[in-house]
Amino acid sequence: MLATIAARLTDQLYSHSPLDPSKKAIYEYGIQLSLSTLASMCSIVLLGLLLKKPASAFIFLGVFFFLRLFSGGYHATTYARCFLLTNSVYLAVVGASCWMVHFRLYHLLPVIVAASCAVVIVLSPIRNKHHPLSENTYRKNRKIAVVLVSVESLLFLILFYWQIFQPYVTVSSMSLTAVAVMMLSTLKNERGVKR
Repeated sequence: MLATIAARLTDQLYSHSPLDPSKKAIYEYGIQLSLSTLASMCSIVLLGLLLKKPASAFIFLGVFFFLRLFSGGYHATTYARCFLLTNSVYLAVVGASCWMVHFRLYHLLPVIVAASCAVVIVLSPIRNKHHPLSENTYRKNRKIAVVLVSVESLLFLILFYWQIFQPYVTVSSMSLTAVAVMMLSTLKNERGVKR
């Protein structure tokens, strides 16, 4: 269904613009990816509203989506699986955040953030063998990922110091942890395939 919509939108684009016919598949792929991402973002906002935690949805999107864009990590094999995985990760982040608040485990947050930050800094960007990028792009993505995780960690320290725990610190911490876990799972999967 997504492929059909992307093909129709690409055809519309080509009917209104003088574009290179040899790049049609690239445009279709870009439109599919954009529609899939938009669907995931909208469903997360909807879940946040249904859970009466809209701030958690926007914090998750701000930390998880943007950091993953440059740091890489696990990728699902289909758009449907990606949609389900992303929504499941969001629900896990909200659940873990509520659990941290309920049991008042705030003292663990700096350790969790430091460990997650270290994983992102050391491993960024995870290379995707199905979508290789130029070395310049990898270097640029690494710099951006390091800056993003540094800024997020600095914001965490400020919010933690001022004791603004829920949802700002816990959701952002768990979102950062989700990025790190997805990066580590990619490495684990690659090692399992090589054996």
